[in-house]
Amino acid sequence: MENIEMLIGELESEILKAKRATFSTTDVVVNRAVMLDLLSRIRDSLPNSIKEANGICQKRDEIIAQANAYTAEASKYAQDIMDKAEEDAKKLVEQNEIVRRAQESAQEMQQEAAGHYQKMDYDARVLAFDLLNDVEKTMRSVLKQINDRKNKLVND
Repeated sequence: MENIEMLIGELESEILKAKRATFSTTDVVVNRAVMLDLLSRIRDSLPNSIKEANGICQKRDEIIAQANAYTAEASKYAQDIMDKAEEDAKKLVEQNEIVRRAQESAQEMQQEAAGHYQKMDYDARVLAFDLLNDVEKTMRSVLKQINDRKNKLVND
């Protein structure tokens, strides 16, 4: 694997030795094939952290999709529990004591389902936030490196 610094130096050298464009004091004419080859070699030499950041982004998307599916499953579970509790309550309407117990049970199940849903939703959000935070840190570091390289090109 080639050194990025070396490749950027080579790119800089190509730009510096390029001929000026006609009627321009700032534009230059460069060899397209040479530039594309250098860019391809730079891309191949990029640190693994950038490649890992892309993988993390993909993993994050998968986790978010899985969390959404998990949330939908929890919501369906809660709805199923509520539907079952309502159905049970209707069957037991004639008996006062049984009706009271069913209502209490339904409320407990509803609270339990709501608690499960909130916990699963919270856990999924925390996981997604942590992954996004890690990706953001990696991307900031990579962007800083790129900006440093750009500034060095401009300033040298």
